[in-house]
Amino acid sequence: MTAPLETLRRVTRDMAVTPELSVLLNSIASVLAEHTGASFVRVFLYQTDDECDICRARGKVEPTAAPGVKRLHLHGNAGRLQGAFADQHALALDLPTPPTKVARERKPFLTNDLLRDVRGKVPPELLQAYEENGVVAAGARPLEFRGELLGVIGMISRRPFDPEQFELLGIFADQAAVAIKSAHLFTELERYKQRLQIENAYLQEEIRAERGFEDIVGQSSVLRAVLRKVKQVAPVETTVLLTGETGTGKELIARAIHELSPRKDRPMIKVNCGAIPHGVVESELFGHEKGAFTGALQRRIGRFELADKGTLFMDEVGELPLDTQVKLLRVLQEQEFERLGGVRPINVDLRLVAATNRDLDVEVSDSRFRADLYYRLNVFPIHIPPLRERPEDIPSLVRHFLTQFQRKLAKPLRGVTPDGMQRLVEYPWPGNIRELQNVLERACVLARGPIVDVAAALGATDHPVPDGIPVVDERILTLDEHEQQQIRRALEEAGGKIHGSGGAASLLGINASTLRSRMEKHGMTRAGQ
Repeated sequence: MTAPLETLRRVTRDMAVTPELSVLLNSIASVLAEHTGASFVRVFLYQTDDECDICRARGKVEPTAAPGVKRLHLHGNAGRLQGAFADQHALALDLPTPPTKVARERKPFLTNDLLRDVRGKVPPELLQAYEENGVVAAGARPLEFRGELLGVIGMISRRPFDPEQFELLGIFADQAAVAIKSAHLFTELERYKQRLQIENAYLQEEIRAERGFEDIVGQSSVLRAVLRKVKQVAPVETTVLLTGETGTGKELIARAIHELSPRKDRPMIKVNCGAIPHGVVESELFGHEKGAFTGALQRRIGRFELADKGTLFMDEVGELPLDTQVKLLRVLQEQEFERLGGVRPINVDLRLVAATNRDLDVEVSDSRFRADLYYRLNVFPIHIPPLRERPEDIPSLVRHFLTQFQRKLAKPLRGVTPDGMQRLVEYPWPGNIRELQNVLERACVLARGPIVDVAAALGATDHPVPDGIPVVDERILTLDEHEQQQIRRALEEAGGKIHGSGGAASLLGINASTLRSRMEKHGMTRAGQ
């Protein structure tokens, strides 16, 4: 047995470096056939159809297999009689065959008079295959690891097996069991590793992201009314629909709901439905199996699966395609879904918070959004008011942002001019808090002292707006007009100075000679006239 054991050691070494289980099982089958003289060696795995890579690759599960019922699935074979039994991929345990008998009884099987022992017990076509190929002996052993049945390894031959050959089958069975269990653990480890990597990426993104503000800032009555609703709904599992204009802080409200809920120790997974290309929406939400479509080189875990036991925040939910809306409704109703290319339902336990800046009532009326999904999402609606409806919160927001930009820009920023604060309060803010943040950041970058003047940052956007309705500048400037405007602002800010630190050229980020040539081109003097 020296040669077989040496080969076995080689196979064992391969187990440490070859993650592909099918490669290892075929290698074991080949070596066993070579050293026992077996005509045919087969390795079966004991698993459900949806756990079988071969069944999933075929794109369907056989109708005879009930969900969750395990069968013997062929994953490794070798020998000269492969073609005679090629159609036997999956065997139910109630079939009268040597491999299924071993799986049922968990005992080794050996016969050197196969036709006599199986006559009347196996299907006629199988008996005929044995007779046509001159098979006289068969042996099989269960593949077990610490009491767990993992599969069956068996062999048939045109001549009797001696005890030493059957003992060799047992040695290879032990190695195959270790290989199978290792592969299962490796797959499970990879799945958890992938999930942890994705969750870690989300958490790192949260740390790196400039969210604008860490806490909800403001004391206006309309904001306090929103926060009262947040406190009421956060402890329960009710689905929440956040509505409001863009930039009002819907994500921050969603995070507050999550942090006040019993799910706060699990991550809040975010997905912007409007930023996902329509062709990959389902894959992004529900994940996909390897080979589900062209380019699906490995299994992907979707946002719903990542949010299990946590909260899923679906921003811009009104942008979802109609076909995806149908699947989303099913997930919300049944709390289960299937990955693209998968056949096994995946149960999830998550809290959904959806958000949109669209009027979903109008979307439903225009048949762009499903009414049944709207009613399912609109269980507890919270409307986030625009910034123009709570101007008393603007001073608090300004102080909050100045504190942030003081650290970010390393400048001693202490406040804005009284006139500037008045202009900020009176401005209608069509972009809401996000626009306020951007305007203040521009003003802080331009600031030359601790008191920030926001006039230049507001610029042409600061126009009176009739009836509180935001408008944009009436006319788009040409490139030449825009360049002249920026040069005039820089000259005014620098007091007419062109050269050196604090000069107009430095503010514009260009050489002084370049600035002079541009001024000459536009017929401008140093005073900017």
